[in-house]
Amino acid sequence: MKKFITIGLSLILAAGALTGCSTSKKADEATTEAKTETISVDYGKGLNDDGTLADVTASDYVKVCDYSAIELAKTDVTVEDSEVEEQVNSFMENYQTTNQVTDREVKDGDVVNIDYVGTVNGEEFDGGNSNGQGYDLTIGSNTFIEGFEDQLIGHKPGETVEVNVTFPEDYTTEELAGKDAVFKTTIHYISETVDQELTDEFVKENLQDSYGYTSVKDMKKQIKTVLKNNKETDAVWNYLLEKSEFQEIPENLIADRVDIIINALESNLSSQGYSLDDYLSVYGYENEDALRESYKDSCENTVKVFLVADVIAQEKGLSVTEEAKKDYFQSEDYDSYTSYYSDAYVNRVVLDDMIVKMIMETAKIK
Repeated sequence: MKKFITIGLSLILAAGALTGCSTSKKADEATTEAKTETISVDYGKGLNDDGTLADVTASDYVKVCDYSAIELAKTDVTVEDSEVEEQVNSFMENYQTTNQVTDREVKDGDVVNIDYVGTVNGEEFDGGNSNGQGYDLTIGSNTFIEGFEDQLIGHKPGETVEVNVTFPEDYTTEELAGKDAVFKTTIHYISETVDQELTDEFVKENLQDSYGYTSVKDMKKQIKTVLKNNKETDAVWNYLLEKSEFQEIPENLIADRVDIIINALESNLSSQGYSLDDYLSVYGYENEDALRESYKDSCENTVKVFLVADVIAQEKGLSVTEEAKKDYFQSEDYDSYTSYYSDAYVNRVVLDDMIVKMIMETAKIK
């Protein structure tokens, strides 16, 4: 199965949450203009072509601990069957279908498809998501204003319900704060999720070409291998970062990692018609600087991983070869990764993976 671990790029790409009607922080209160330009992301920023950190001598900033036979806890590198099943279930959610149910009452936890129009003193208002059509609302999610969802329980599809609510006193649209409102809401249907049955036939028809799975057993085996690799990677880097001695990390190295995250976030948002300002508004960040600050700690750890890896690579004479990349991607064709992420970043990821594998060969599992 193809894999690609973008270390330090745990992006909060939840742009989908920008849509929909709810309480104080919602997309309609942001002024979004759909963007058509493509925002490029330089994933190789701050890296040499071979993947190592550019313009820095790693050994100046870290004294790497003895990694010849590190000790790791068995629980940190062991994958339980329940973890595999959890991943399989999560994976299969992508193949769920839905039925439109119209012959029963709405209950807590249901997903209902609705139209709604809101009024204050009999007049439709602007802002605050005053209306919507074909909106899928999960009852009990507290997505909408308090009390809205509860008032749909017990009604059937086809009914139109007058939902009475009161906007919070601290509602961000000042002219609506503390006001009573009525939402005329039509329930179209209840969406019931239908799970696909996981069989060898399903795997061959739907997953073999994309993931290389040949059967249910093979699928679970490969997923377990990936989970194990991920656990080993986390355990090794956690150990090395804890035991090694670091000097103060140059701010520019951290800033490069933050820039990549912000640019990738902007690119994702732009592709969906949103801006970074929309994101900041919806998720409560005062400004871009506040968002950047929230990423600094994780990006500093990423830089520390790179520094440790660069020192070890130099000590052991390790460098990324074509064979190493083929082994990492389990394929001779990885051009799509290099064209998207850059040769430098792919080499970075593969180099770090090579070091983890080397250390695990002599690691002691307690």
